[in-house]
Amino acid sequence: MTRPIIGFVGFGEAARCFCDHFAARDAAELLVFCDGATNRPPYSPTFRDAVTTRGARLLDSLDALLAEAEIVFSAVVVATALPVGQTIAAGLRPGTLVVDINASTPRAKRVVAEAVQARGGRFVDANLMGAVSLYGPGVPLYCSGDGAEDFRATFQPLGLTIDLAGTAPGAAAAVKMLRSVVTKGIEALVVEAMTAASLAGVRQQALQGICGPMDATSFSQFLDMCLRTDVLHAERRAVEMEGVAEGLRELGLEPLMTSATAARLRASAALGLKDAFAAMPTYDANVVLDAYAECFGPPPP
Repeated sequence: MTRPIIGFVGFGEAARCFCDHFAARDAAELLVFCDGATNRPPYSPTFRDAVTTRGARLLDSLDALLAEAEIVFSAVVVATALPVGQTIAAGLRPGTLVVDINASTPRAKRVVAEAVQARGGRFVDANLMGAVSLYGPGVPLYCSGDGAEDFRATFQPLGLTIDLAGTAPGAAAAVKMLRSVVTKGIEALVVEAMTAASLAGVRQQALQGICGPMDATSFSQFLDMCLRTDVLHAERRAVEMEGVAEGLRELGLEPLMTSATAARLRASAALGLKDAFAAMPTYDANVVLDAYAECFGPPPP
């Protein structure tokens, strides 16, 4: 396989990790362009050294990068991902593969994909499904878009971990977004609970009480239980969590996540589905989710 010319637009943690990986394998010619708040032309000597010591060539304009790159990784901050993607598309050569690894919304990914395809390029909605600091270059990439198959064919042999979610741009981003609802939500819940535990002087006991039951089962079993029983017990659990929120206030901690939990449970109870499900001899989590989704109508286009 010939060495592809890979351009990185943005050079944060993920881009540096992949650049290091490709350079170590001598797998590609590597280009870098940055126009962010910290690193932008004229680049500082420190940043130039950070790029060149990784075996990459630093370019002073996006046009220069697009004139050479066969594959372009967009790796910028989320706030600028959409306009940067559109700017990349505007200067694209036909046939270029654009890999958007930003944590953008599904709509933003679709807009960039349309702009890339209008210029004859191919688009990959690529999403890091874990922390680069933990996984390194083996971080799972969940991808969709018309260029996803080619992306996997090119980069899986180079050691990247790539799973596909079809050809629709935004499909993989939707999964990433919803995964973040859970993972970041768990982080926030754990921080709130353990801060309160520290204030109450029961840190180790609380940790054991939280982790013990969770370690005894699989997360998928726990998730299934939550979905199946929410429709029956949301109102009771909301009352319980409102009491918990008051307890946290007594400790001097504002119960941000606890109050949000109570509000979410109240919203489930307000759908008025409890009696219908209580009368069912059996049902699974998908039946609950279908009923909830029906209450909210079809998703926006």
